Amino acid sequence: MKTGFLSMDHLRDWTGITRLIDRIAADMARRGHEVYLLAHENKAKNSIPVGSRDYPHTLVTFSLDTPENILSAREKIGACELDVCMTSMGNTDLLFMPRLFYGSNTPYIIGEAADPRVFVYERWQPYEHFSALNGAAAIQILLEEYYPYYPDVFKPRITVIGNPAPQNTEVDFSARRSKETRYIAAVGRFNEADKRFSVLLRAFALFFKDFPEWRLKLVGDGPYWEYYHEMAKQLGIKQHVEFTGAVSDPAPYYNQSDIFCLPSFKAEGLPMVYVEASVHALPLVGFESCVASNALITPDVGALAKNGTDSAHGTPEQLADALRSLMKLSPEQREEIGKNTQRVFQERFNEKLIFDKWERLFMDVYEKWKGFEHDSPVWTPELLNAATEEVAFRSMPLSPPETSSADEQTENVRLRCELAKMKITHNELENKYNALLRQFQTAAGRRKVKR
Repeated sequence: MKTGFLSMDHLRDWTGITRLIDRIAADMARRGHEVYLLAHENKAKNSIPVGSRDYPHTLVTFSLDTPENILSAREKIGACELDVCMTSMGNTDLLFMPRLFYGSNTPYIIGEAADPRVFVYERWQPYEHFSALNGAAAIQILLEEYYPYYPDVFKPRITVIGNPAPQNTEVDFSARRSKETRYIAAVGRFNEADKRFSVLLRAFALFFKDFPEWRLKLVGDGPYWEYYHEMAKQLGIKQHVEFTGAVSDPAPYYNQSDIFCLPSFKAEGLPMVYVEASVHALPLVGFESCVASNALITPDVGALAKNGTDSAHGTPEQLADALRSLMKLSPEQREEIGKNTQRVFQERFNEKLIFDKWERLFMDVYEKWKGFEHDSPVWTPELLNAATEEVAFRSMPLSPPETSSADEQTENVRLRCELAKMKITHNELENKYNALLRQFQTAAGRRKVKR
């Protein structure tokens, strides 16, 4: 079967999503699928290019910066004649999916990479998000806990598939117990809105003098690199924090650590970093306000930072308390927690279990799609209307006013959904605007100023 994987960031960033797509694609290739990797070339800047890694797949690159390139991307995708395609995103790039696959006769699966409360209800319009999902033949979510946040009309197409945990690594517990320096590790892109590493830095500053043998290891890079460095300096902990920069393989840093912490309070769907840390038998720490952390971290695998009434998002003091509870334990006690983490995550997310679910989903979508004669059986006016009628009565920001009649509410949402579909052409309008602006600035620069 021809199986495609579309990744907007594959040529640019080695993120949790790109690592996930890499692993699913590689496993499908091992199972005999003819794999195509569809990658956005315009986002290739200064990270780890896909071409530098060994891929057994066909690489198809495309650009979306002009209307002509969007049309070319659609033609390239259509020429692949894929049986099914999968993508995983958590942002407005999803709006490109219906346009890229229109006319390709290829069903696609949208993997929801994050907590839907954040990306659907906070960072962009739910009408836009649901309109993008309306074109998908199937929708994958990471945890059962996210299921209630989707309209009922989409639920028959929703499948729960977690992130795959690699086989547990052989941990040298004797060396971990006997070492003089101990580490709290955090891995991820330096993006404060999602990762909140500033909270971890502040928490560490609260207790580092009481635990002189402990250090903080931040693995990653991103727009907040200088900000975090300066914060560590201002907090007086610069000598106790190790910044590794971007790495292609974080495994050695997990292996060197004693505790893993992710201070996110939202946004994370099912963090790959938790899965990766579990492989190395690390106790986990996160905030209970994060749905994923709350669903994954029990007392036998780590510690949850309890959110008090003073902050719905969690404070450095609350995180410090959770970290201290594990740091005070003996190495042997942390070792037992780490072994439990390995066992629990392998039971829920071992690679074979997860990849089997993905292959089953690919096959199911392909078999169902073959039964349709028209090009896009999912994106239909009837289904769009059904979705908007339900969305109109859901409690969400920017919903129609309560004083509107039911018909007015439904029409309001329907128009918003139509607007969302139109917004996939926003690049065209932006390019036209920028071109006109440049012309204006050039013309203005040539005029002589009268005094």
